[in-house]
Amino acid sequence: MSKLGTSTFKETLKNYAYGVAQDVGSKLADFIAPRVPVGVGTGMFKKFDDKNAFQVYDTSRAVGGRANRINFLATDGNFNCSANALEIAIDDQEREKAGDADSALEEAKTRTLVISACLAREKRVMDLMAAASAGTSATCTIASDDPVAKIDEILEGIAIKTGMMPNRMVLGLSAWRKIKNSAKVLGRIQGVKAQGIGLGEFAGMLLNPQIDIRVAVLSKDAYKMGKTASKAEFVGDFGYIFHGNENPTQYDPGFMKTFSIGSNSVEAVRMYREEGCRSDILAVDWSEDVQVVSTISLGKLTLA
Repeated sequence: MSKLGTSTFKETLKNYAYGVAQDVGSKLADFIAPRVPVGVGTGMFKKFDDKNAFQVYDTSRAVGGRANRINFLATDGNFNCSANALEIAIDDQEREKAGDADSALEEAKTRTLVISACLAREKRVMDLMAAASAGTSATCTIASDDPVAKIDEILEGIAIKTGMMPNRMVLGLSAWRKIKNSAKVLGRIQGVKAQGIGLGEFAGMLLNPQIDIRVAVLSKDAYKMGKTASKAEFVGDFGYIFHGNENPTQYDPGFMKTFSIGSNSVEAVRMYREEGCRSDILAVDWSEDVQVVSTISLGKLTLA
């Protein structure tokens, strides 16, 4: 049996991990499910799953009278920031070969852990987005339909239901390839620009020309380890249109959020000894809960 040593918290590596998380953290996951630091493990958040949730409060107050109060309802959601951890071994032989660069070895291992944690979060966010029931949807047959008109239908549908204009869109790599090469989209531009189109130019054609569009390139392997790889895109031939906020809270109607105790994917970096493996084990710990807040704010486009 391996002999386990007592964990030692590594503050220097924790600070390093913070910096790595800021540099390599999944920008797409933050775009879809921005982080809401809540400071506690459990709590409540406002759900916006039907049109009645998008209400305008009467703020007038009679002299001597009570103010209207925003309360959590029985139908609102609960978050539970569950524990997450990932670890990696630093073999004694690796340390011997590293020599004076021992601290650089530890930083390299920490960087690997943080990158892997960020990728795991991105996959979790993508899976939840794909599984969410969209309040508005449309199918675009690329050979005959105009993608701009189809996306405008979704934008208008969400705006009517919520009173808020969707401001974010995620397109699968395959979906963007089909849209940017669509004859009907290219027909909307002239001259030299007709040879190609960028995301900004495409956004300018839409009902909300200020919409922020991102392309998802994360892929997954359909088979387990040891099998021949069969890669496929996570988002693929789909587009997701929704509302998001730069500084979300427990109360705003963004489509999806990541509730977390800390401000990023690292709460602690620790190390312990595993003698049987002749290794020091380096680990990162964090707590978070990714939640869909408003399905009515989500639109889904299927490219055929």
